[in-house]
Amino acid sequence: MNKRFFNALLLGAVVLSTGTFVSCDNDDVDDLKSRVSVIEVAIDDIKTQLSKALMTGASITKVDESNGTYTLTLSDGQKIVIKPGGGNISIVVTDTEAIITIEGEEYILPLGSLVNSLIYSPETIDGIVEIGNTATTVNFLARPALKSLDGAEFTIAESHVLTRAADGEQFKVSGDVTLEGDFIKVPIKALGEAEAGKTYAVSLQLNLKGTIIGSNYFTVKVSDDFSSIAEDLGGVTIKADYNPQDLADGFKEMTINGLDLLKDLNFKDLFSELPERAEFAIAAASKQPGGKAQEKFEMLKSSLKADGTWKFSERPGTSFNENADRSGFLINVLADDIVKAKIYVVVTDPLAVVADDVFKGSLKGLGEPHVEYGEMPAEGTNEGAPVVFAPGVNSLNLYDVIANGKLSLKHGEGGAKIVEALQGYIAEVDGDNLVYSDGSSLVVDDFGKQLQGNVVYYNRQTSIASSQRRSWTMSDDEKKAFAGAECNGEILNGFDGLNGSTMVANGLKITNEGNFETTEAYGGWALRVGFGVRFEYAYGSRDISDGCLCFLWINRRDCAEGVVDNPTKIEE
Repeated sequence: MNKRFFNALLLGAVVLSTGTFVSCDNDDVDDLKSRVSVIEVAIDDIKTQLSKALMTGASITKVDESNGTYTLTLSDGQKIVIKPGGGNISIVVTDTEAIITIEGEEYILPLGSLVNSLIYSPETIDGIVEIGNTATTVNFLARPALKSLDGAEFTIAESHVLTRAADGEQFKVSGDVTLEGDFIKVPIKALGEAEAGKTYAVSLQLNLKGTIIGSNYFTVKVSDDFSSIAEDLGGVTIKADYNPQDLADGFKEMTINGLDLLKDLNFKDLFSELPERAEFAIAAASKQPGGKAQEKFEMLKSSLKADGTWKFSERPGTSFNENADRSGFLINVLADDIVKAKIYVVVTDPLAVVADDVFKGSLKGLGEPHVEYGEMPAEGTNEGAPVVFAPGVNSLNLYDVIANGKLSLKHGEGGAKIVEALQGYIAEVDGDNLVYSDGSSLVVDDFGKQLQGNVVYYNRQTSIASSQRRSWTMSDDEKKAFAGAECNGEILNGFDGLNGSTMVANGLKITNEGNFETTEAYGGWALRVGFGVRFEYAYGSRDISDGCLCFLWINRRDCAEGVVDNPTKIEE
């Protein structure tokens, strides 16, 4: 959604029109000319600064306003200040860019990180970097230019011989990266897997405070007299607590409890023997087991530091055990850039063997019950009064509606049981609570929190229906003619099980936290909200609901005056 930060700062503008002029003395005229000149100079200065920002590739990282003065902070550290007093100036900020319009001329600057590109700067005529047995410094230009390397981490993104597939383990960043003027000087060293006399294409990767930027490829020639040992396995012993196994071809295996891997951890503590100057690294993506270990390679790479410190950089969503041929992910133990051990790390997911029934608990077997939102039936009756969702913005807490019985009608056996089942819900594993119902929400208990768990609500099969329109002062035939369909609360043709884009287009949303929300795009139609609930944790997710927790009808038997069953359907 566009967000207008400021618009039409016309302060100090001068308007002249034809007609009778009032005489003024020369001092007034000179003063007016002076003020107009100052305004024009200020506008020209802003234009110059914006033009320079465009030329250097700067982006806007922050917009501040104070007493009518706007300050735009650029990614290169420069600031553009716009004070009250001149020009027709406006800014519109979208999700990706800022559009600054000055006197009809647009300047479009991207929003985003401190760096948008990282460019290799050759120092020789042929542009080839020659590397021998020691590190060679390579120059790069960041755009926008960096003023500091604070928070910057440099690694080799990828490298490959120009005549064969990539594996990215022939080179490393070795030593301190320095900033000299605009040039970033990166020492790059050939590793044991680089071959003497070979020419490689190499790309550098910069991680700047969470933003990943890859450089363009540059050519590296390994000298003919280069010599290095890629592997010299030995001197590494895994502690017995981690079930060490020796595998074929010099590989090893260790097993770590998934709970331990979510705590503060240093891999050095998992070994009883390590070589001097031992370092750790995630093996190249091409050497990881097929499947999630390769797909999640960047996440793994950023989670393990060379000194052995470990912390998942994001929720993995997998235990890396889906590959039937080889579980886990592969790490290397190195000393002086020589591989001393190749170890598959197998993660034990504490919930992998827990039966589905444990998670579904009292909610199992209800058969996706149908219920209707509204006032509870009076004693001795079967149906209460509906509550109308008006067109436009609405919000409903799904747990509260179901668990606290805010239902005008409950269909079938499952509908009768859903309130009690949700109120009494609990998922327990070996005496430890994962999730339970506390009367106001589904709560993640201590064991679930250790697994970084969350209860997540999601759309399963929300549909748009025609409405009964009992509130309308029309005959049944008139209602039917107006709606162009039967007014019986049935699903409209083509609107059964809306996809994501159609949900958004019609102003419908189920939040992860469990709210059903509508926006201005919602026209007050009858709805059948089919939603599910699951427990998401570090290594995956497990269903809490048995299919849909329920189908919640809204506006099925009543609706706002004038509602027309004519929503906009968008095909994906």
